[in-house]
Amino acid sequence: MKPLATYYATLNDLPDTEFKVEILEDGPIKKISVNGTIYDVDYNVGGDTIHSIIMNNRSHGVQITTVGNSEYEIKNKGDYFLVNVVDELKRMRMARSKSSVIGRQVITAQMPGVILKVYVKPGDEVKAGDPLCVLVAMKMENEIRSPIDGTVKEVYIKDADKMAVGDKMLVVE
Repeated sequence: MKPLATYYATLNDLPDTEFKVEILEDGPIKKISVNGTIYDVDYNVGGDTIHSIIMNNRSHGVQITTVGNSEYEIKNKGDYFLVNVVDELKRMRMARSKSSVIGRQVITAQMPGVILKVYVKPGDEVKAGDPLCVLVAMKMENEIRSPIDGTVKEVYIKDADKMAVGDKMLVVE
């Protein structure tokens, strides 16, 4: 079955895990494939951010808020997720730009929260993937990692600092 649309979703808590979401059938009940597993989904908007989703005969009242260009904050029964959803074209563009992450990297908060722990100080050498700090958002600890090999040039944060989306945290180059 040829999909009507294909999207790729990543969760900030699992940055190395990508979910391939394909819309197989549109209509009152949508047929959706997530990484090859097919779901029947009934979906209704019940307000600005409240969505009623019935999936495999289970009802979910989900709050979905747009927080960025392709980023969504999802709350479901006390669980919080920050999800990035892109289509195939944007995914290809991002893959091309990711392969050339070089030079000065300004790391910003991708979600509101509180700094639990800062692991680095200016002058520290880091490798791509090394943890730089922990940002707590909605009771979930999110480890922020270095995007490149380099030296920590600036640290704008300290333990217990409150962060808003887009606040500068660190610079690595």
